[in-house]
Amino acid sequence: MSRTTLCVVTALSLMLISASIAVVRVQVMGQETRVPAGSGHFKVTLVTHGKSTGDARLITACPLDMGRQHIFGEDHSSDELYARIVEGQKPGRRSLHWTQRVAAPKGAFQARYQFFCNVHVHRPSTSMTQMQKALYAPPRPGEHLSKTPGIDPSHPEVTRVALDMTAGMSPRLDQVRKLYEHVAKAIDKEPSAGQANRTAAMCLEAGRGDALAKSRLLVALCRNRGIPARLVTGVALGNRNEQTAHVWVEAWVGDYWMSMCPYYHYFLKVPATYLVFGYGDMSLVRGHNVRNLDYAFLVEHSSALAQAAQTEDATTWEQFFRKISLYSLPPAEWRLVEFLLLLPIAALIICFYRNVIGLHSFGTFAPALIGLAFRHLESMPGILVFVSIVLIGWGMRRVLDRYHLLQVPRTAFMLSLVVLVLIGSIVAANYQDLAVTRYISLFPIIILTGMIERFWTLEAEDGTVRSFKTLLGTLIIAATIALTASAPFVLNHMVNFPETLGIIMACQLLIGRYTGYRLSELYRFRDLVRT
Repeated sequence: MSRTTLCVVTALSLMLISASIAVVRVQVMGQETRVPAGSGHFKVTLVTHGKSTGDARLITACPLDMGRQHIFGEDHSSDELYARIVEGQKPGRRSLHWTQRVAAPKGAFQARYQFFCNVHVHRPSTSMTQMQKALYAPPRPGEHLSKTPGIDPSHPEVTRVALDMTAGMSPRLDQVRKLYEHVAKAIDKEPSAGQANRTAAMCLEAGRGDALAKSRLLVALCRNRGIPARLVTGVALGNRNEQTAHVWVEAWVGDYWMSMCPYYHYFLKVPATYLVFGYGDMSLVRGHNVRNLDYAFLVEHSSALAQAAQTEDATTWEQFFRKISLYSLPPAEWRLVEFLLLLPIAALIICFYRNVIGLHSFGTFAPALIGLAFRHLESMPGILVFVSIVLIGWGMRRVLDRYHLLQVPRTAFMLSLVVLVLIGSIVAANYQDLAVTRYISLFPIIILTGMIERFWTLEAEDGTVRSFKTLLGTLIIAATIALTASAPFVLNHMVNFPETLGIIMACQLLIGRYTGYRLSELYRFRDLVRT
């Protein structure tokens, strides 16, 4: 068997296996291959809008991937703002940081954050379990007992009510129950109107309050009696209409954190549909240089799929496909897998450009890394920043050549020069109120250094014109990769059907045995072809 025949047979086998797995997956899972089904699956959309007064900055909290709640399929978009997800240094903090685009004018803006969640996870992952243990560990001495904004346990009226309600009681659970009953029944509930922000004492004095005010009051009463208590901020998924944040309470009753909601009258535990965003008195949305800031959640539940999933038991194949589904990954690993799934597609595009079209580039994977770094359309101006730094580095490399340094020290010195240029760009951009860091931080410095070195080497060997043609070819390939990877359906398909990698590998094998004329050669020798 010849090598060409071997490649063709292997490629066809890979295609057949990949297509067969996809067909079986669809037959077994149905619509669940695209949107996971089940009574615990929800689609949540957070829309934030306001008016920018210049250089607007926005922070929206993200739900936690912990315990029985799993977050996946996060997506964010805005025509006026650029966003990135930031993982907090401490457990229990995840947020989406929005900054105004360079070209975006002052005025109205809208930001959209969407994610899927499953609140009935039967087998939490290791990372979910670890975060759950860290967040629900016993409080340290004095923790969750002191005064915090909006909560004053030592307020005279709070002290009076706490003593009256718990007189003669010693078990901590009985005290918490009595305090909860007072807040849940004696304090009327009212909707959260605008920026209403009553403290615990104000809520007690008025005799009414929204979910935040009543929860603050219950926390203050518990802390007054020496019982550690804290606020929990999130969303009540059971309320499927538009809504804002919901707040409830957790109290340490001796050996565990007990949940309760004085607003909707839940004691000992709250429904699984209470999605946790964070702990403490926190704002789900806050802004800087922003006016008229407002937000709302839209919760959608695929009831048809949920009913279908409940009416029949999962087969062995269903359990297998759900177990290996990429939807089970935590958010951090999800973003890594997104990059890894797109990398073979980028490599296939490079193969096509170089072996079929005949376009040259700096290295094999440099265009892939650049294209994936700028795959979001809002970061496309970063390619211009990238080219500018490469050209500046090329000029510095010409000066450095006069010193005739050895290769490794020369590369190290070049790396230091690139770092100086990047720092200078950041400082200069700060004075001009430009967010250049959003672009510079997206690509590794080592790629810059390597491309500058290859640019200089190619110029020394083949001339300046050839080196600039290669740079242009690299940018064309990188831009194609960025546009392809930014298409939502591409990533959605790869996540739902990762076996497509087999088809991509088959195409790479076939291109690897292509020995015909390249399109650039046909264009170059078009006069000869005509004759």
